[in-house]
Amino acid sequence: MKVRKTVQGGVVNLTKVKRDVLAEEYENLQKYLHENKDVELYSANKQQAKRYYDKIRDGKEYPISIRKDLIDVQECKSDVCDYFVKVPVAGRYGVVKIPVNTHVEIREDWEVCESKLFRKDGSFYINITVEIEVEEVERYEGVLGIDLGLRNPVVSVALPSHRSEIRGQKIKQVQSRYFYLRRQTETGKGWHRREHNKVRDQLHKITTELAEFVEENRLIVAVGDLSGIQKQDRGKTMNRKLHRFPHYSFRQMLEYKCKERGIKYIDVDEAYTSQRCSRCGELGDRNGGEYKCEKCGFEIDSDVNGARNIAGRALGKSEIRPLVNAGAPVAVPGTLSVDATSGAPMGAASC
Repeated sequence: MKVRKTVQGGVVNLTKVKRDVLAEEYENLQKYLHENKDVELYSANKQQAKRYYDKIRDGKEYPISIRKDLIDVQECKSDVCDYFVKVPVAGRYGVVKIPVNTHVEIREDWEVCESKLFRKDGSFYINITVEIEVEEVERYEGVLGIDLGLRNPVVSVALPSHRSEIRGQKIKQVQSRYFYLRRQTETGKGWHRREHNKVRDQLHKITTELAEFVEENRLIVAVGDLSGIQKQDRGKTMNRKLHRFPHYSFRQMLEYKCKERGIKYIDVDEAYTSQRCSRCGELGDRNGGEYKCEKCGFEIDSDVNGARNIAGRALGKSEIRPLVNAGAPVAVPGTLSVDATSGAPMGAASC
């Protein structure tokens, strides 16, 4: 299976000549996109701009999209940088070789694809897209169900081991802090970017931990689909909290990191997962953070109950059952097997 990933890099140690040439190409692209068609611009960069940028917003800068057949990445043998990347430009013999530092190694067997060069706060950066061959996991030992919520942003339960963990509390703290800071200033400028960076850093940490855990334990990942819930009106404060938590970014990151490891990732309908008992399958009572089933007497953290239901629902899918080893219990669609969900209430680790 082939998987695409983005290697982020910063352009470093540019000479004045290279910086001027790169800046001219970048600024001419902005002029070209904002109705000045007579600027000097590399022909392929013009073609890419026409291909990708249909609607142009005033004041917005757009990256140079470097075609796959024109970009070249070469390892640097000195301390100047990690790699030299050839970027097509209208001046300087049609190409400029820029020094780049990356956060990961670009391996020789990775295929470099179309990439983006952009400018932020006066500095240049490049997102190098690569395509890598990944061996898919064919047999699994179980499922990791993940419930995304407000009280506990990320709750995971592994079946059949019953291991549960609670993550994402630091994201709530960051969002609450910057919401307060924005309200204390007249414009709130600068706080949004700082909040975004801190939240994104936490998302990377959480999704990396989860991806490494499922890889080590050979678990399919099942994440609750919140699309229906997010359309509901839950009041001003709850709506703000629900829409501010980056559920979409979390799912994107986790799905990509699972695919990179050959791990299967699926979305699961969340309907009634918070109301149905994860032991007997009957509807019960959820009171804040606690869930109690009147039929079987099962009591458990409500978010952990939801994550168990998501994992059980995934195990019941016809396309998932053949992938899970016979030793792991399997539920039938719409219900939960007693073997898969019974047991003493589980401890939850917070981070």
